[in-house]
Amino acid sequence: MGGTRLQAACLALVVIGIATFAGMAFFESTRQHAWAALLQGMMVPTFIAIGGLFFIAAHSAAGSTWTTPLRRVMEGLTAGIPLTLIAFIAIAAAGGSYLYEWVHLAGDKSAHHGLFHAHNTDGLNKSAWMTPGRWIATTIAIIGVWWLFRTLFVKLSLAQDGGADIKSRHVRLSITWLIIMAFTFTMFCWDMILALHVNFVSAMWGVYCFTSAVQTFIAVLVLVVLWLRQGPMAGAVRSHTLHDLGTWTLVWGAFCAYIAFAQYLVVYYANLDEETFFFLMRMQHGYGQAYFAEFVLRFLVPFTILMSQSMRSRPSALIGVAILVLIGNWMDWSWLIMPAFSQNAYRGFYDLPTLLIGAGFAGAMLLLALAFWRKHGVLPKGDPRLQSTINAEHLH
Repeated sequence: MGGTRLQAACLALVVIGIATFAGMAFFESTRQHAWAALLQGMMVPTFIAIGGLFFIAAHSAAGSTWTTPLRRVMEGLTAGIPLTLIAFIAIAAAGGSYLYEWVHLAGDKSAHHGLFHAHNTDGLNKSAWMTPGRWIATTIAIIGVWWLFRTLFVKLSLAQDGGADIKSRHVRLSITWLIIMAFTFTMFCWDMILALHVNFVSAMWGVYCFTSAVQTFIAVLVLVVLWLRQGPMAGAVRSHTLHDLGTWTLVWGAFCAYIAFAQYLVVYYANLDEETFFFLMRMQHGYGQAYFAEFVLRFLVPFTILMSQSMRSRPSALIGVAILVLIGNWMDWSWLIMPAFSQNAYRGFYDLPTLLIGAGFAGAMLLLALAFWRKHGVLPKGDPRLQSTINAEHLH
């Protein structure tokens, strides 16, 4: 599983990413940029893992069978959660004060309280919540819960390969995870991205980030499955499975557009200062054009191409759309994070240091996934539904 050249390329990306971050963090003039790039880069394994765990759980809870040949691949793509923990520990230990003003002022209690009171009338409650100690404890606990559930999903899946009947346990675990994920992922996104602005509030923040996570995962899954289809999954992934992947890509793009528009509409209609400033900051100096480009890449192009039923099972179309979707989501993370540090000058998604650090995370995640597939294979061979799903018997 995975040639030595691919592993070497992934390792090279990791080394380049680490070297880029270290070089930028060494100089005071680029240190904040380095930490902002690390924050954006850590979204790669985080969002893919959460999107993957959601996809596994949602289909299990719903009794869906079409993903059966893909389940082991999806489990491998969730292996990057430890990278989230490593990145967060680095940020908490040395980068928090460069990213979050409330962390920087935490040592001065009066200044910390004053920061929140200066922006909103509920400053006391917010300042009591947004403290480094609570932030670190909560985030580490959340990542630990994610890894626990990921471990339980994999353990059950591997037990099935040994002949165990896991169906009812897997469904119960999936339902439990979907509930816990909704709360923990929302809180994680509050603390890591929303908290870049102490005065911004958004009731839709969790679901906005969630749609991005699932869309990113689906795009990565499409690319990985089409790659494995040329090797160990040859014969296991047929046109009906590709069609289902294409349908999910189409539908989820529409859902992303709906959630993004809904969030904008809520802010526009209420016209509250603590909400509008966020969008005003991100509609100037080139960020507005980037936001429109995201809409094109994440919804308009996929919707236009994949509306054709035949295109949804065509590998070349799926690859092209998946790549555009990944670019669009990378742009979205840049649009969310970078204006907080470069308000008056556009820091684009193509910013080379940020790209290299993000590529380092992607390389590390792929190395972990390859190691998982080498050890456990790419097909859940013990699943009694595997062959019937491959043969599309569930469609008849």
